[in-house]
Amino acid sequence: MKIVFFGTNDFSATILKGMIDNGKNIIAIVSQPDKINGRNNKITFSPVKKLANDKNIPIYQFEKLNRDGEDTLKNLSPDLFVTASYGQIIKQNILDIPKFGTVNVHASLLPKYRGPAPIQWAIMNGEKKTGITIMKTDIGMDTGDIYFEKEIEILDTDTSSSVFIKLATLGVECINQFLNNFDYYKDRHYPQDEKLSSYFPMIKKEDYLINFNTTSKYLCDKIKALENCYFIYKDIRYKVLFASINELKGKPGEILSCDGKKGLIIATKDKAIEILFIQPEGKQKMLALSFMNSNKFKLGDIIENS
Repeated sequence: MKIVFFGTNDFSATILKGMIDNGKNIIAIVSQPDKINGRNNKITFSPVKKLANDKNIPIYQFEKLNRDGEDTLKNLSPDLFVTASYGQIIKQNILDIPKFGTVNVHASLLPKYRGPAPIQWAIMNGEKKTGITIMKTDIGMDTGDIYFEKEIEILDTDTSSSVFIKLATLGVECINQFLNNFDYYKDRHYPQDEKLSSYFPMIKKEDYLINFNTTSKYLCDKIKALENCYFIYKDIRYKVLFASINELKGKPGEILSCDGKKGLIIATKDKAIEILFIQPEGKQKMLALSFMNSNKFKLGDIIENS
């Protein structure tokens, strides 16, 4: 079966490599256009493009897929499109090209967590499980029929990075299961239950700023989900890399502890969070307990970031 793969990021590259290693006939790859690094003005290749080059598979990078890619893709005479975190909405003129349609590898248990950042939002919302959905792609945003799903637990120690790795590995297993048993699955799909659906948008820059006027649990989950959350204190930005709930109470943003024995504890809307790993602006990440020995914080100060 002649497959064209659509993907861009590390998740996509893991799925693609797993398909190649399993002997799938990838005749071409479609990825987002190259980006220019703002620091040094150099062109940056996507992980999928790097893999395509390594494997000598033809790659296409359409600025606008639905406008520019139709003729090229038709000329490939593909049997199937497989998509995984590609990054552009695919319209009907493209979906109609392959003989057997388009299948997507989605990193949530649909119909929950439709959208471009399902892993981060699932952790941020305190979910205890997530998974991979193999689905039939339609013109909606992750609204197509489901072939099958497999789930994993989200542990208290998980971050989006660790869940990302677990789901990428599971995604490889799922897409190869689907392709290895294609004749069985191709007509066995069922519609999503719209009553259970939820959509979450792309993560924005402002989402990373910590607002202490929220609950401790939400903040701890958000810190695990985004991994680069920060607050600003005395004009210095501090990234918070991991935190836990603390039972102390105070005004939201109040520094309740800042020494080398108890560490850095900051009040929230209901309780407090104890910051375990911190990265001061321009420095390496470190244990917050060790950083408190530098005495940069003052007990009782209020951090106002909201």
